[in-house]
Amino acid sequence: MIEAIGEILLRAVCYPVGWLFMRVVTLGKYPARWDWFGETVIAQWTLGIGCAVLVVTMMASLHQFVL
Repeated sequence: MIEAIGEILLRAVCYPVGWLFMRVVTLGKYPARWDWFGETVIAQWTLGIGCAVLVVTMMASLHQFVL
């Protein structure tokens, strides 16, 4: 039960970020518009990329990268 709720929350936060990032990078080709809760490879990649973008953004905002 908790795992299902966690997955829904993770998809609700990370998927839109990954969707926007992948749309920009692939010039609008991927991912499909209605693949939000799909169990496809593209949906999983979009979710993972969204998580990575959020983590890197959070690290940058907390000055974790030394230039």
